[in-house]
Amino acid sequence: MLYDEGASVIICDNSSEKLDLVDTEIRDKNYTNMSTFFADVSSEPNIIHLFNHISTKFGRLDYLVNNAGIDSFCSPQSFSVPKYNHVMAVNVTSVFLAIREAIPLMRNSKGAAIVNIGSIHGQLTTAGRSDYATSKTALIGATRSLSLDLASENIRINMVSPGAIDTPMLLRGWKKRVSSTRLNEVRRKAESIHPCGRIGQPEDIANAIFFLLSEKASFINGVNLNVDGGIHSKVFLSTIWDH
Repeated sequence: MLYDEGASVIICDNSSEKLDLVDTEIRDKNYTNMSTFFADVSSEPNIIHLFNHISTKFGRLDYLVNNAGIDSFCSPQSFSVPKYNHVMAVNVTSVFLAIREAIPLMRNSKGAAIVNIGSIHGQLTTAGRSDYATSKTALIGATRSLSLDLASENIRINMVSPGAIDTPMLLRGWKKRVSSTRLNEVRRKAESIHPCGRIGQPEDIANAIFFLLSEKASFINGVNLNVDGGIHSKVFLSTIWDH
């Protein structure tokens, strides 16, 4: 969506296989100002390398979307320090590192903006999601505080918190809880508990990100925008969702 509006886009991932697929699509569709870059955002040297690449190639950065994240299921009895640290490294620490490296490049932009991707689990959650919910709750506080720090740099920062979005990550989460024969049943139940009557699509999140990065949102800063079909408005969410 950003590319279609004239932006040059760099897509980062820690999977060479996925990046190869994206590179093929870029070539097939002749996306001349779109490229990929391999980086593991849980690695500080990788993030530094990524932003050095951006600096060399463009000399400035207008928009940053901190979209990398990993899902996690955890109970108090199975709590693992290495796993918890990895969840926090990807979902939270990477955001601070990316912003630190982005600031010098964004100083050359006239409308610099950042969007962090959180989750509805940062506000409402279910049993067995304590490490994931902790990471997304932390991101809300980080976004709010960073909006004050970055204002002096003329950089806006906001957050989008998706609900259930029809992506491979959502499907993997369902598969951890139910057998494959019940996936369609789970999808129907998930759709039924949403006030909108459906789960979200990636385009729903892209639209929100695009708006918050745009000049139309120039007076919006430090905000967490729920894009969840209204699920945050329901009482007893945990009981309904677990059912």
